[in-house]
Amino acid sequence: MMLSPLNGPLETAVRVLTLLAEAYPDSLGLNQLVLLDHGLLHSEDLGGPPSLHPPVPIRSSELGVKRQQLTHGLEVLTRVDLVEMGAVAGGIHFIAAEGAHPFLSLLETSYARALAERARWVVGRFRGLSDEELRSAIREVSGRWAEEFENFAGEEQHT
Repeated sequence: MMLSPLNGPLETAVRVLTLLAEAYPDSLGLNQLVLLDHGLLHSEDLGGPPSLHPPVPIRSSELGVKRQQLTHGLEVLTRVDLVEMGAVAGGIHFIAAEGAHPFLSLLETSYARALAERARWVVGRFRGLSDEELRSAIREVSGRWAEEFENFAGEEQHT
């Protein structure tokens, strides 16, 4: 089975590390990371800068597989000591480790810079929200995606 380089464990790990480094010294739970990562990739949908990934009509389906992708990325990051995991009252949380910022500073591509900009925006915008408030913001956007998909599907049938 061939794995796609997009959304693979390494790319996902870099994205989640970027989010955790931006949120530092706060720690984030997996649900927060799932929603923040979605906002990182589709920032324009949430009123932010241009999205890193294209606005495909079925992007709401990404949320269903994102949790597993992020878990794999977090496993990579904890194995190489870039992220620390700990138990808090609400469950397991993750925090950028000492080497996170120096590691990210080595990434000099335009994609890495765009990732850092989107992470700054999405963490700044959604940092203080509860899991339920984050879900509500994503639900509002995914409702618009459903409308876009219905319009897209209707156009496909007419062609």
